[in-house]
Amino acid sequence: MKNKPSKVLIVHDVNDLEKITNNTKYINLDITNPNHEVIAYFLENGEGYMYSDIISDVMGYTYVSYDKFFKAENIIDMIYASMPSNLNKLEIAKYLYVSIAKCVSADINANVNKSEIYNLTLMSTINNLWGSLAEGTVTDISASKLYYYLCRRLDIDVTIFIDEENKQALTKLLIDKQTLVTDLYEDIPFIWCNMQTRYFATYNDDENIDKRIKYLKNKYQDYYLDKALKDIDYTKEECVYMMLDKTSELIDINTIKPSELSVIYQYLFHKYCPNYNIKINNLYLNDEHKNHFLIISYNDHHYSYNYKQRSFVSVKDEEIIDNLNLGKIGLYKDEYIPNINNCL
Repeated sequence: MKNKPSKVLIVHDVNDLEKITNNTKYINLDITNPNHEVIAYFLENGEGYMYSDIISDVMGYTYVSYDKFFKAENIIDMIYASMPSNLNKLEIAKYLYVSIAKCVSADINANVNKSEIYNLTLMSTINNLWGSLAEGTVTDISASKLYYYLCRRLDIDVTIFIDEENKQALTKLLIDKQTLVTDLYEDIPFIWCNMQTRYFATYNDDENIDKRIKYLKNKYQDYYLDKALKDIDYTKEECVYMMLDKTSELIDINTIKPSELSVIYQYLFHKYCPNYNIKINNLYLNDEHKNHFLIISYNDHHYSYNYKQRSFVSVKDEEIIDNLNLGKIGLYKDEYIPNINNCL
């Protein structure tokens, strides 16, 4: 008895398209040597298949639907179409880096270390190259794969490796005999705030590059934040609220997810008042969407961002305790709010 053809097909080039049968269900596309004709073929004829990648003969086993593949490829086309002309390879690499970061963010609800119960379907989707871009949510692995894929399509020499110290996926570029190590995942918060990147090798504050790729118009947001924050009197009780108030005028918080916002405020607190015991906690609305928000605590004060008022507001202990006890809001795993947890 003959074996049935495999449901999984690895596609390196257009010749492999001839191997498609009625039994084919899962497509693994070679993203080490991406083929534009293959991508175009599946965009036009690929409904009904599920998609994953293959990198240097290592197969991805997390598949997503054609709809997510199609949506992600269209986002990629828009990134390429918006790229300024006459960029060199280094500038193209930086352009792709910031462009991807502007399309995605992290989601605490997919973090097993923060959620007692988390969405397995979401986790599977965002671990996939195309699923992560379609959903706008990434892990360090899918962020690295996205960057790898977009670079490889433009013949930029790039590899993915795991940093042994923090066990996180990073990318390594080889451009003009320079080796550049980058960490797009960790740079997402800074890019959302139009600040200097922190993890693009030694090219984080190169204004010429960032102006050529249209990331920077005049000055990085760091400059305006520093101008607003350096003159605050940090001996006063209300200094933390003053920081929040001034930064909310410069950062478009309504467009930035709390996961990224917490990174920015941790950075700012460490820079401008490093010896203050300021606590940032993660909470969520207890509904089907589990929308995430932050509580920032200092001394006996708690602050949260009010999205309708577009400003930070003071929140009383009693209000937080009542909403937690009534189940209207929830506290993520291993979170401790000063003056609150002991009262629950």
